[in-house]
Amino acid sequence: MKQLIHIATNKKSFIIGSLFLFIVTISVNAQTVAIPDVNFRNKLMTSYPSVMTGNQLNIAAAKTFTFDLIFTNSNISDLTGVEYFTSVFKIDASNNNLTSMPDISATTSLQYLFLNNNQLTQLPNLSTLVNLIQLQAINNKLTSLPALSSLTSLNYLFLTGNNLTSLPDISNLTNIQYIIIGDNPFTTLPDFSPNVNLLELHCHQSNLTEIKGLASLTKLSKLYCWQNSISDLSDLSNNTTLTGLYAFENNLTSLPTLSNKPNLSAVEIADNKLTFEDLLPLASRGLTDFSYSPQDSVGVSTNETIRLKHPISLAMTEDASVTSNSYAWFKNNAALTSTSVGELTIASAKASDTGAYYITITNPNLPLLTLTHRLWRIATTNCVDVTSYSFSVLSNDCSTGAIINSTVVLNGGTAPYRYSLIPFSGKDSIVSTTGDFTQVPPGQYAYIVSDANNCGMDTTVTIIKPGKCDPVITPNGDPRMSSYFIEQSGTAKIIDMEGKTILQLTTPAVWYGTQYDGSLADAGYYVIIVNNKKLTNITIIR
Repeated sequence: MKQLIHIATNKKSFIIGSLFLFIVTISVNAQTVAIPDVNFRNKLMTSYPSVMTGNQLNIAAAKTFTFDLIFTNSNISDLTGVEYFTSVFKIDASNNNLTSMPDISATTSLQYLFLNNNQLTQLPNLSTLVNLIQLQAINNKLTSLPALSSLTSLNYLFLTGNNLTSLPDISNLTNIQYIIIGDNPFTTLPDFSPNVNLLELHCHQSNLTEIKGLASLTKLSKLYCWQNSISDLSDLSNNTTLTGLYAFENNLTSLPTLSNKPNLSAVEIADNKLTFEDLLPLASRGLTDFSYSPQDSVGVSTNETIRLKHPISLAMTEDASVTSNSYAWFKNNAALTSTSVGELTIASAKASDTGAYYITITNPNLPLLTLTHRLWRIATTNCVDVTSYSFSVLSNDCSTGAIINSTVVLNGGTAPYRYSLIPFSGKDSIVSTTGDFTQVPPGQYAYIVSDANNCGMDTTVTIIKPGKCDPVITPNGDPRMSSYFIEQSGTAKIIDMEGKTILQLTTPAVWYGTQYDGSLADAGYYVIIVNNKKLTNITIIR
């Protein structure tokens, strides 16, 4: 019996001991956790052995660890386990392969979180990290951000090189001094007016057309807004603390007031739409960094059609107040002239003046810049176009000649107008300022209408002989019965009574009673033969 009791007692002791060992083992295992990423585990074992128990993380040690955690360039893809470091001030996991972050909301003492150059598409909840001073997540794949409004201690926000289209509300971040958010496809940005302690704003390469709130940033020292589509930075005019303006490759057509910024040392504003009028005030500032060339072409490209013999006047209106500019004119890329004024005048356009004109502008105080005006494309067309035309013989008398009314409407004409009837025979022209003519002898005429530029129209008109007129002429210098119009076509001969040919004409033509030598024929009887056939007898009376 005693032996049986002894065996039972030993068995009981063995069971109790085994249970105690099991409980101790569970307790020990509960204080460690496996780190799934082998590179993260190796980094902890190598650089932070005090927090490791074997190859597992000692949770208690991690929670009381207060030094910085630096995991840069460690080929880490998963930071699971970092959430147990709830007392650290800094986590730097830059230059790894992270695609996500574990929940670190319990790490409320964290002041610096660096996650640059990873593959992160989102950040964890940060709202409890109220002591965070600096947040860096440069060169990731972030498309959005968690709420930041509770991070009122934040001084630095670095988010360059992501896929962000907007920022969360940052109006509570009144202590922030550096916002570095360039190289993101933003469609909108918040108004920065509440961020009154901002010293630097980097929003380059971000699809921006404006930056709201600049007028309130009276402490701003540097603005990096290059490679955007911003056209106006005038809200910076009242700022007096700016030391650097980096706004190249934008659409600026003017600059903010810069003369009230005594510490300004860097201005990079090339590739905008600025002219010498904007830039010359900076030439004497002694800037250590001043890039201003090139600038976009100035002016508006125009297509203009000029009437021949009308003036061509091309003028550059930009920089009108600048007197130190020099100008060079070009036509079809060939140099025309150099001048001290931005005007080119051609008094009377010719067909050869058709072409593409432009002007280049330089200034000796900014020698690296040449401005070019956009093209004037000049075409030429007729001096005038005839809109309507009428030529009417109102009456025709054998002794007094014809009375004529003519009207011509010329599109593009310039008054005063001149109306002329020019005889084919070469006699004196008949001129009118109204288009009305009197005492016009029969015959063929060139009818010409011209304006002040000697542009107009011309045509041929024929004034026929009135019917039943006696073949008698009195060539005494007045238009009354001073000529005879031979209407038939061919060759006409004027033969005197002795059978001598005193004149030969190609008809239709007008005979003014003259001979071959131009002298007037004697009074008497003559015969007109056309194509070797008698046309009529005719009498000259003096």
